[in-house]
Amino acid sequence: MSWRSVVGIAAFFAAQGALASEEAQGHAAHGVPWGTLLLSAINLSIFVWLLGRFVMPAVRSWVSERRDQVINDLKEAAAAKDEAARLKAEWEARLATLERTTTELRAQAQRDAEQERERILAAARAAADAIRKDAERAAAYELRRMQQQLRAELVRQAVHLAEESTRAQWTAADQQRFIADFLKQVRQ
Repeated sequence: MSWRSVVGIAAFFAAQGALASEEAQGHAAHGVPWGTLLLSAINLSIFVWLLGRFVMPAVRSWVSERRDQVINDLKEAAAAKDEAARLKAEWEARLATLERTTTELRAQAQRDAEQERERILAAARAAADAIRKDAERAAAYELRRMQQQLRAELVRQAVHLAEESTRAQWTAADQQRFIADFLKQVRQ
């Protein structure tokens, strides 16, 4: 609707209002006061022109900005709704796979625990074997050392017994003969 149409309609209603007010005042017998009607129409036209000239651009600008804001808000709301729907679908998919994932994680944890158990047992067996071998070597070493000490002790006691036996059985003549044989061997 153009501003001229608005002015025409406003003039018509203003004329009707002026007629109604004159009839209420008792001027119905004299006819229509065309001068007052014309001045009221001019006054209304100036008012409408001022509104159209100064107020309407600001109103149009505000309405345009408001329209753009509403459109942007609707776009943002639609984007947020789409994002919410996407997130909902994603979480529903995650929840659907949660039980399967949980079962897989438990099975993997059991396999890992069994592997770790086997590794620990193998390490313990290896350590036990190493300890047993070390103990066997230490025992064999101690046995050889004890045997050597025992032999040395037996030799020492045998020499001691032989020495005592020889001292008890040797006479001065045996001793003189032994010295003579020794000197003979040294001279040769």
